[in-house]
Amino acid sequence: MQGIGIVNETLVERRQAPAFDVGVVLNRGLRTFAAGKSTEMKIPVWSLRELVVRGQIDAESLTDRPTGLEKTIINETEDSYDALWTGFRLEFFRDGGQSYWHTLVGEQQQIFVVCQDDEDGVFTPILVTADYDEAMAYHEADDTILSAPMPEKIYLVLERFVLENYSPAQKKRRKRKQWHGGEQDETFARKPVAR
Repeated sequence: MQGIGIVNETLVERRQAPAFDVGVVLNRGLRTFAAGKSTEMKIPVWSLRELVVRGQIDAESLTDRPTGLEKTIINETEDSYDALWTGFRLEFFRDGGQSYWHTLVGEQQQIFVVCQDDEDGVFTPILVTADYDEAMAYHEADDTILSAPMPEKIYLVLERFVLENYSPAQKKRRKRKQWHGGEQDETFARKPVAR
């Protein structure tokens, strides 16, 4: 009798984790504060103006690390400027499934940009992520987190990635503990004795 050949097939085609080549446009403005009766103080205020999706990265080039960040001033006035930072890679990881799922089902789907002041005191973006938990870990370490709405192209890829690689844990009903010793319970509310 010949053996029957069994072909292992998965129900869902597993793909390499997707990634995007992205840039961020940060705006640096100056906010004026009164620092006494006659003096004013200007303090820099940063905001994320735009997330620029430069393209999706194919699986073969994921092993190549980014060559480095580049900063280009694209708009400058007396009190503010916009800077385009390129060289970021927005990657999705299978162990981030729960955080991505919460991002997708939440009221606002966002991308987070983690920023730090470098050694020279220059405000610099260091990471772009869709993982809320990862962003909050940096926030707890006193880094600045800026956010922008998730572009539709990224949303669709992330949604498919989550559907293929993550399923939320089923909620289990908690079983009641037996708090008595198994012996006959005393009746707490006895029937009134008829007189």
